[in-house]
Amino acid sequence: MTQPPARREGLGLLFFAVLVDLVGFGIVLPVLPFYATDFGADYLQVGLLYAIYSLVQLVMAPLWGRISDRVGRRPVIILGLLGSALAYTIFARADSLATLFLSRIVGGIGGSTIPVAQAYIADVTPPGRRAGGLGLIGAAFGLGFVIGPALGGILSGLSPGSPAAPGYTAAALCLANALAALVWLPESRRPGTPGGTSRFNLGAALSEAAGSGQIRLILAGYLCITMAFAVLHPTLSPLASERFAMGPRQAGYLFALLGIVSVIVQGGLVRRLVPRYGERWLLKVSGIPFCLGLLLAGVATTVPTLLAGVVLTGIGYGGSIPSVLALLSRATDPERQGAVLGLGQSVGSLARVLGPAMAGKLFDVRLALPYLAGAALILVAAAFAARLAQPGDPSP
Repeated sequence: MTQPPARREGLGLLFFAVLVDLVGFGIVLPVLPFYATDFGADYLQVGLLYAIYSLVQLVMAPLWGRISDRVGRRPVIILGLLGSALAYTIFARADSLATLFLSRIVGGIGGSTIPVAQAYIADVTPPGRRAGGLGLIGAAFGLGFVIGPALGGILSGLSPGSPAAPGYTAAALCLANALAALVWLPESRRPGTPGGTSRFNLGAALSEAAGSGQIRLILAGYLCITMAFAVLHPTLSPLASERFAMGPRQAGYLFALLGIVSVIVQGGLVRRLVPRYGERWLLKVSGIPFCLGLLLAGVATTVPTLLAGVVLTGIGYGGSIPSVLALLSRATDPERQGAVLGLGQSVGSLARVLGPAMAGKLFDVRLALPYLAGAALILVAAAFAARLAQPGDPSP
């Protein structure tokens, strides 16, 4: 099989590219509900602002995956960064709820390239070490959640009542990142060489999933896990505001805490635990702190209880996501990595459509309900995980 031109030296550059993109996403994450409610949105509409972003990803992710199989990973990653820069510029100039929705739609197009980054990892890492490689992507998410939300909260104070400072900062970061990737990021797959997957499409990925009970179980678990985590996106800032009178800066720090915990788990513990116990074991065990954390956050009446819930949720999510994605990758034909991981990203996007919309509606009824629903989803995911098989480890 022809070896791709990029090896592990590309992982560091890819990590940086994903990190900066996620910093931009993180800047907007905790402050968006405050701007939306200033424009007259109720919490269902706040949830829909998060949902529309992922609805666009649901459509675009498999398309980007297929295109990356055909033309290579690098150009798709660069195009995504440029799209994100445009979206954050629109966000910075928003003066109505409709403009916020437009920025989220454009952002969904640009932000749909995570499965391409995952496929890049699959191109340059052997199966037995893929969980660790995907853990780097998870760590980039975690760091983005550390730097981005904290920065977003701080920047919101520079333009009170206006998204200008957070939006323009996020746009500048993504634009600079696109230029850096253009200059330094190597390609992981030569288009047109043997082992390329341009002849496969989403239909082939669906066919492979339909023929594999393992893939179906993984995707079902991934749907539940991602829905459970997505309830935090539209509700954590309003929950902190309603119960503890926290503003955008303090809400940003809550998301940053969640990111710190994810970095520790995904960037460190996963790489040590998976070789010893396997992805299936880690996926099952991670459900315990995940479920407990959501319950604590939902019923918290004191700040320490809320913080404990956020920490436990970060531990559970940090262990779950790289495990489930590695299981998906290892259950997939190597020649269909881009398409099947794109399908997986579509499942994740569907979860991030359903989760925030559900959470916003439930939050309008009672503040704790989204978190109770999230905990129930983790229990369902644990049932799916119990039926999974741990794949062999064919290469070190």
